[in-house]
Amino acid sequence: MGTSGRTWAGTAWVFARNAILIGFLTVLLMELALRALGFSRAVLHEPDSLVGWSGRPGAQGVFLDEGNAEVRISSAGLRDREHSIAKPANVWRVAVLGDSFTEAAQVAEDKRFTSVVERLLTGCEAGGGRRVEVLNFGVSGFGTAQEYLLLRDRVLRYAPDVVVLAFLPGNDITDNLRALDPMPSPRPYVTLNGSGQIVWDRSFADTQSFRIKSSTVYRELLRASDFSRVVQATFFVREMWRHKRAVAGDREWQHGQLAKTGEPGLSAGVYAPPRTPEWQQAWNITERLIEEMRSLTAQSATRFLLVTLSSGIQVDADVKRSSEMAERFGVTDLFYADDRLHAFAAQRGIEVLSLARPLAEYTRRNKVFLHGFPDTTRRLGMNMNVLGSGHWNQRGHQAAGEMIARYLCRPRLTAGDSDATADSPYTRLVADRAKARRSR
Repeated sequence: MGTSGRTWAGTAWVFARNAILIGFLTVLLMELALRALGFSRAVLHEPDSLVGWSGRPGAQGVFLDEGNAEVRISSAGLRDREHSIAKPANVWRVAVLGDSFTEAAQVAEDKRFTSVVERLLTGCEAGGGRRVEVLNFGVSGFGTAQEYLLLRDRVLRYAPDVVVLAFLPGNDITDNLRALDPMPSPRPYVTLNGSGQIVWDRSFADTQSFRIKSSTVYRELLRASDFSRVVQATFFVREMWRHKRAVAGDREWQHGQLAKTGEPGLSAGVYAPPRTPEWQQAWNITERLIEEMRSLTAQSATRFLLVTLSSGIQVDADVKRSSEMAERFGVTDLFYADDRLHAFAAQRGIEVLSLARPLAEYTRRNKVFLHGFPDTTRRLGMNMNVLGSGHWNQRGHQAAGEMIARYLCRPRLTAGDSDATADSPYTRLVADRAKARRSR
């Protein structure tokens, strides 16, 4: 090799060495800067070929998008403490399925509604004096189709005595139909055939994007996020970009229907009867999936309870604000989805507990907000840390947990009972209102 060859090779080596050094120093400075700024965003989920994504075993960190809470994911991929699959003797198990309201990364683990329920069920008559375990199977972003698969393939292995489906009407209905999903995700969707039977669409598992996320390199990046703020920031920027794309393509956002409610990610369409074929299809799919979940639990003699949750605008401490929003949407109130699900469940003999109306009464009686985290910084630029909007705060989880525990603590009604919801807070509240109207 000539002198020029050796010179070129030496120059290339020096250039590469300097580039690596500069790159390393840049990443190091970025890491230090992010830590100094207090940036922290735990990456809690990983790809899952069954349900699209699930909790990443061993992931931990501080969740600051809303609230400020330490989050740890168990070896089973749950935001919960460790539980054995085999149910210990003398234990009454309650398994709760749901989305981000159930995962509850916004509050401390012992403050979420599932923990409140577990504490309050101790010594409950329905449990027969057994020790109580409440298992939290909530995963942020999940729809009913994913919860059905999780119940069928994983939850029932834990032999729960009770399965609770924590259903958020604000987005669970749109999550169940690809055409309405504001952020089409790598998740299974379903359609109904001419006979009303479920047809699964699991094409997400064959996409290039999902294969990349399932690769060893991507999973190593997920693990690196446990200790690197730079990696966390990379995932954060990616999510922000995806969110902005979804907002740009969402017709409801474009028309301003959601931007002014302060509740991004929730659909205004749930406050009124279906106005398009897509909405009617989404409702049909949702109700069918709930029926199938009840059938699954019935096969193992497991009690099934549908619990419908609240959105912030439904339970706003300012009645005038809720009324103005209802008027804006052209409806008399904001409880169409809750009332429809309650009537549907009652007709099918499914136990149901509707929380929105009782929580609204609780909010206005106590003059408190159950949604929102006013003392935290708005970090995602998604208007989530607004008092009265977003997820339940600690007070919201406490109130909801008390209502769910009170309902579950009753002895289970027999199959011959015609109304499994006769003593629910919702039914009593509606009956009281009807009685008041008659007496006027």
